[in-house]
Amino acid sequence: MCAYPGLVSHRLVQGEAMKQSEIMKKKTRFPALILFLCGFLAGNLIPNILWKIKWQQKTLASIYFLSIFAAGNISGTEYLKELIKIRGSLFILSVLCGFSIFGVPLAVAGMLFLGFLIGTVAAMSILQFGFAGGLIGAGLLLPQYLFYIPVWMYLMAQVWELSLGIWKNKGLFPGRCRRYLISAGIALLVYAAGILTECYINPWIAEKLLTFVDFF
Repeated sequence: MCAYPGLVSHRLVQGEAMKQSEIMKKKTRFPALILFLCGFLAGNLIPNILWKIKWQQKTLASIYFLSIFAAGNISGTEYLKELIKIRGSLFILSVLCGFSIFGVPLAVAGMLFLGFLIGTVAAMSILQFGFAGGLIGAGLLLPQYLFYIPVWMYLMAQVWELSLGIWKNKGLFPGRCRRYLISAGIALLVYAAGILTECYINPWIAEKLLTFVDFF
């Protein structure tokens, strides 16, 4: 017979509570990949359905912009400034939303939009240029999105988790906020690498691909 039945009972209850906590964490885990794939699927389907309307013009506008940059009409420094302003503003806004109730809908919408954007670029390029268009679509996105996709998945998961705590009235504790900001800082480093590749490597790739398309 156990000499401390109360202690054993307390440990059993504590263990059960920990199990329930782990189950709840799994249930509330941010479905970043699922949302991204849903957006990607929509981005592939919509251009195919509406192809005969105005999608061609948007693809041509993207190709035209890339051809201008490849020709040297936009300086690398000016392009970098624009990228930092646009990408940086979006990043900061996302991080700040994590401290509010807006973080949850932003995380969901952000992953859907990211998937939709990539799916749309791929679909429109292929629809207009066939096999060569697939290469153009890749040229629009590489190599920067090899950085952007994992960064946004990681960051949106952090934004979701912190914001979800506000939805559940758990509040913002110093320890949790500190971990959140550290995570955002790590994401920012990788994000900055993506910006640099978009500025200095992507235009070179785009120029080569545009030459390839002109060949056909």
